[in-house]
Amino acid sequence: MAEGTYDNIPNELSAEMPMTQDGTITIGRRQYAVGLLWQPLQNSDDPMNEIREAIDNDATSDLYCLRPASTYQYGLGKKIKGHRAGEPSAAAAVASALNDYTSIAAVFPVQEGWWLLGVRNDLILSEEDVLYKTEQEAHDAFYQLMGMPDWHLKIAPASWGIDKAQELSLDNLLKKNVSRVVLEEIGSNQKTPILFIIAIVLIIIVIAALYFVINLWSTIFPDDKIEAQPIPEAIQPVEPVPEKPKPWEKIPKLDSFLFKCWNNSYQLTNLTIPGWQVGGMTCTYTGLTTSWSKSWGRIAWLKAAINEYKMSRVNVQLNQDGASASGQIVFSDIPLIASVPVIEDQKLWEELTDIKQATNMPLSFSRQTMLDPPDNPDGSKPANQQEYAFYQFSITTPYTPFELRTFFEKFPGLELTTINFNPAPDAQDKWKYEGRIYAK
Repeated sequence: MAEGTYDNIPNELSAEMPMTQDGTITIGRRQYAVGLLWQPLQNSDDPMNEIREAIDNDATSDLYCLRPASTYQYGLGKKIKGHRAGEPSAAAAVASALNDYTSIAAVFPVQEGWWLLGVRNDLILSEEDVLYKTEQEAHDAFYQLMGMPDWHLKIAPASWGIDKAQELSLDNLLKKNVSRVVLEEIGSNQKTPILFIIAIVLIIIVIAALYFVINLWSTIFPDDKIEAQPIPEAIQPVEPVPEKPKPWEKIPKLDSFLFKCWNNSYQLTNLTIPGWQVGGMTCTYTGLTTSWSKSWGRIAWLKAAINEYKMSRVNVQLNQDGASASGQIVFSDIPLIASVPVIEDQKLWEELTDIKQATNMPLSFSRQTMLDPPDNPDGSKPANQQEYAFYQFSITTPYTPFELRTFFEKFPGLELTTINFNPAPDAQDKWKYEGRIYAK
């Protein structure tokens, strides 16, 4: 179940490929789009540039839809799969109809086969909006979703015998839909870069200003009265000393980091490799690292599983003995933003202590300071040295990144540096979070 990235799709694919209909289901008299590639929107203030870039990076995607939710998402569609402009998204419609539930695992029998949908923390999961041709394929995929805990709602046929699952009518759910998220094409007017327009306007203004000055000069100083004036010596401007950036001015965007780590960790955990066991996973904002150990499998099976699940973004390195391997996924699109601290030193200590006492959360923290730049090798202090106070914290807990997001968002100036995930079935506290909170 690979994340919806676009560099995994061969460049030779084009819109001229034969059209299929595996991206459309018919409910009643209406057709709905399924099989969209869903991504969280990084910049809700300017979504079109981000969507346009994603479409440009994928030779087969040519339609999009925007889903407003607690975290905005966009889905990419493909005409070669039978998607059409104006066609509503079935996944967005069901999520809207069931908006009382933020985590949904669902499978529905449809005329075209079996449609699977996964919604987690109000986000449609990447490539969990899938149409399967056979019941067995859908059954296996649904059981993989069941490997994740804490589903608020499970929907499946009663004949499958899924514990606490309900059998609901897709037709009735779509009739309840109050949100019309439909596929659209990027119009040609949207492709005109705004900076180009601004540049043209500025050029016109400059030309008009020069024309006005030249005419004014000619009026005041006719040619026969112009006298040569001495050219003053050039004054060298004093270069201002640039202000050194503060450590909290370039912090990985929290939502992006949490989603990348959680989504990729979940997918690697559910990557079934016969005879190989996945180990712990560590996320920083630059990427994820993990490892596999062999019990009885073969190297070929490890590589085949990576290819089968379309996880070509995983860089796998085999050890010399062939009995273990390491893996790395690079995060290249987590933006760095400024998060200015607003809580003073003593108040920050009081709030952290109060949260620990009130919730009994396994939270450890300590006050530390940072010198930027550090002392010189001889022990003297640089002239522009600044001292910053922060609280280093660590939390070991069973809560997933999205379940703990509310705690992180409480503190402006919080930098999440490391997330560790232990996928072992018997592990109680699977997640460990480390970071720092800067004081005002």
